[in-house]
Amino acid sequence: MGKRTVVIVDDSQFLIKQIVNFFEKELGFEVMATGTDGNAAVELYRKNKPDLITLDITMPNKDGMQAMQEILTEFPDARVMMISAVRGDAMLECMNMGAKGYVEKPLKFSDADFVSDFKTTVEEVFGEAEAAGDAA
Repeated sequence: MGKRTVVIVDDSQFLIKQIVNFFEKELGFEVMATGTDGNAAVELYRKNKPDLITLDITMPNKDGMQAMQEILTEFPDARVMMISAVRGDAMLECMNMGAKGYVEKPLKFSDADFVSDFKTTVEEVFGEAEAAGDAA
């Protein structure tokens, strides 16, 4: 089996760099593409069909929830993970709409607990949470 693939979409280039770095170095994913708005998210998913797409909620042109809805309508088996500062009801709504995981910003990659939780969330997205305790 080859590397898992991911498309990362966030309206902050700074955060995209951090998320790309995390997925490549910590998780061993191949980052296929990055985008900065919901329209790009839908197009990049169509073009690349990655194993996972990460979406911010608050983005220009089309927000992450609209993009997720469009992706899941066209590709019901898509794995969508939200990475957003939006909390509370929006998080529940995303999960109810079909998001497989949710990571809250700020992204504290220097915090070992945050990194562990982020990894666990990705494992849960792929249905592998039972293996999460081994990496400590």
